[in-house]
Amino acid sequence: MLKKIIKHRIIMFKEDIFEEKTDNILDYQNTCSEFITDISKDYKDWVDRYNLENKESERRKNIINTTIHNTNEWIHKYGNDIKKIDVIMNDGINKMAENTAGYPFSFKISIDQSTRYIFHMAGKIKFNIKAIPREGRSIQIGRYDKENVVLFNSNTNKATYSIPEESFRPADLLDDYIVIDTSECDVGDIISFTVVAEEIKDNTHVTERRGISTIILIVNKR
Repeated sequence: MLKKIIKHRIIMFKEDIFEEKTDNILDYQNTCSEFITDISKDYKDWVDRYNLENKESERRKNIINTTIHNTNEWIHKYGNDIKKIDVIMNDGINKMAENTAGYPFSFKISIDQSTRYIFHMAGKIKFNIKAIPREGRSIQIGRYDKENVVLFNSNTNKATYSIPEESFRPADLLDDYIVIDTSECDVGDIISFTVVAEEIKDNTHVTERRGISTIILIVNKR
């Protein structure tokens, strides 16, 4: 239900923007920044609907607030064209949705000690995917949807990715890598990717699935 509501709001927003779309980058930055702030209220309302313990509810809302701040900061600092702004905005929406739902199992994607927001020079970037299922279950990487293994958005078509085939098979522990090849990217290019992990019971059916969205800014060339 939440996905349908949010998807409808995003579609309506994009239709309105399409009609009014401007070449003025500052105007578009401000419009998308306001939309991020506005749509965050839907996610916070949904957190309330889960009737969580106060501490957990507050934690999720605080993460949403941090996502608003970070997304809007990236929009204004690094969104110097409309495509980049769209990538940053959609990444922020994904992050709010992910943290509204929470994670019933341990799941992390990182490079070195950095997560979620990455600054990196162009080249092959190796991200560690780590997931631990709950007792009596196994874990694997799942498809984002019928068309996409990973949700992969960028202002450029020069970035590619690869995931080991073994990651798509149920295991007691997932500790693998996704490689994002940005060797041909330019400084200032932005890539957002979302990887989904699935918790499996009896090696037959998915009991839970969650995504993690990570955004990368290319800051230097080798």
